[in-house]
Amino acid sequence: MHCILGTAGHIDHGKSSLIKALTGIDPDRLPEEKKRGVTIELGFAHLTLTDKGKDHEIGIIDVPGHADFVNNMVAGVGSLDIAIFIVAADDGWMPQSEEHLHILNYLGVENVIIALTKADLAEDIEFTQELIRDELTGTSLEEATIIPVSSITGDGIDDLKAEILIRIKQLKQSPKNLIPRISVDRTFSPTGVGTVITGTLTGGTLSKGQPISCMPEKLTSNIRGIQNHSSQVDTATHGMRTALNVPDLPLHERGKPGVQRGSVITIADTLTQTSTLDISLTRQERSIRGQSATTRVLKHTETIILHHGTSRTRARIILHSQTQLAPGETCYAQLRLETPITACVGDRFVIRDGAQQGTLGGGVILDALAEPRQFRSETRLNFLTLRAENPHNIRQLIITEIQKSPILQSSAPITNSPFTQDYTDLQVTKLIKEKKITQRGEHIIDPSGWKNTISTAETIITIFHKKFPDTPTMPIEEWRMQLIENNIHPSLSEHIEKHITSNGFNKIKDGIASAEHSLELPEHLHQIADKILSTLKSSGIIPPPRVELAPTPEAKQALTFLIRSGKIIELDPKALLETSQYQAAKQAVITHLTQVEKATASDIRQQIGTTRKVLMPLLEKLDEDGITIRQDDYRHLSK
Repeated sequence: MHCILGTAGHIDHGKSSLIKALTGIDPDRLPEEKKRGVTIELGFAHLTLTDKGKDHEIGIIDVPGHADFVNNMVAGVGSLDIAIFIVAADDGWMPQSEEHLHILNYLGVENVIIALTKADLAEDIEFTQELIRDELTGTSLEEATIIPVSSITGDGIDDLKAEILIRIKQLKQSPKNLIPRISVDRTFSPTGVGTVITGTLTGGTLSKGQPISCMPEKLTSNIRGIQNHSSQVDTATHGMRTALNVPDLPLHERGKPGVQRGSVITIADTLTQTSTLDISLTRQERSIRGQSATTRVLKHTETIILHHGTSRTRARIILHSQTQLAPGETCYAQLRLETPITACVGDRFVIRDGAQQGTLGGGVILDALAEPRQFRSETRLNFLTLRAENPHNIRQLIITEIQKSPILQSSAPITNSPFTQDYTDLQVTKLIKEKKITQRGEHIIDPSGWKNTISTAETIITIFHKKFPDTPTMPIEEWRMQLIENNIHPSLSEHIEKHITSNGFNKIKDGIASAEHSLELPEHLHQIADKILSTLKSSGIIPPPRVELAPTPEAKQALTFLIRSGKIIELDPKALLETSQYQAAKQAVITHLTQVEKATASDIRQQIGTTRKVLMPLLEKLDEDGITIRQDDYRHLSK
């Protein structure tokens, strides 16, 4: 089994010395660190513990304890399985001890062993333990195991190893449903090798030859080689300290994007960059001596430094329902980043003040690709409250996301989700079977949202009928546009149309209408319509021009209604007949052709007594309706 163990604690309390005593490896690798005797950068070591013939491989991260290097410390503890919290017996609890405790709490590191180092310098080690225990009252380490050790004499080292082994056995098995991610903590390019990145792999596996993405830089490469503690391996798994040889990735340079500390390595086409995060934010009530930042209020719109994974960026914080956040309080907030990062829902983070003099708070990302608009609305508050109940549960993520967004891609319902595609698909299928979500094509919808969508679609048509009672159908393109205006996704229109046309609505050519809709003429147009009908009826089959029948907008509206309702037959735009007159003319043509078998248009015109302007569109309509057939210049009745 592989796992990651890291240190925390005040400067000069013996973190690096303890790592060397445990592993035989000095984690301080930089000349400046050797010269000053201070850990500046992250240090790394490896420890193998064997139990009943089974080896447990432990990657160890040694973090700086000096206040000036807290930024580097945060970058090292975000992916720990076990933390050794180091307190020197001769110094006791110090300011950086408190700040490191805050950071572990914010990052959710709960599996902590306290190593009471320099035990050989304590006059009364039991009394010293009591003092430390008093300092921890009311904290997450109140019940933590304390083991006195000495890196000089070796006392307690075996006890510490035994406790580490116990903690390893208690760890959960490697997660099977998470995508692989490496937050890059080092980059370099040895001659003839190309780019090498290092970091701790969490989630799934990465293998030689596999294509990967480097985010947020949007770069791609293939893995040429993998190392774990200087040994070549074909596959890296969860909990491994991992070095990847990715020769196609350029190193970051000014003005040229490239991989750097803070980049995220993952499988291709899974994550995207983000500049806006919705979060749950908490501040510790206990202050840190010498850090005024931990005692003052955090102000709405204040600029802070966000630490996520190994990345660090400035951000402006927007508090949701308040203008300030005091120590000991929790709220929902939004972070608007100056430079994009790549993060997932459920990730933890730490924020420090803009001058980087103190740790202000930390928490959990609730929406990794948030919308800045309307953040302080009641709707967003309700969403964040539901999401915060279980931000690490894929089902909860999907259900809350679908309540926020009316339609989601079934294959990718959560943007920047830490879960694998197969696992996401499985949970979507289960939610559909349980009728907690509704699927339409390639999209999924909240069931109540689908009902509201159908109701909205039907209401749009009903309103149109009320506004235009003399119009038989609503133009379907106009209906689709109004769906979009009502925040209904365009891809749903086909599914909505199919649903409502099977439930009381009809699609007629390029229009859509309620099956219960009957044409009605507005009351104030009744007299005008009657006059038009009377005029046409008295005119027989020599009607007046259209412009004389309908010289005003009201008359035009009435005429259109009469045509749509079938009381007037429109032979063409210039030839209109009252329906009974049209039937009489049609019968006259049929009677004549029955007698003579065939006739020219001129013969028919003389027989029924109309003008050529009316006769020609009349004959064309009879041809179209299958009553007559034209052959050369003659017409005869259809068989």
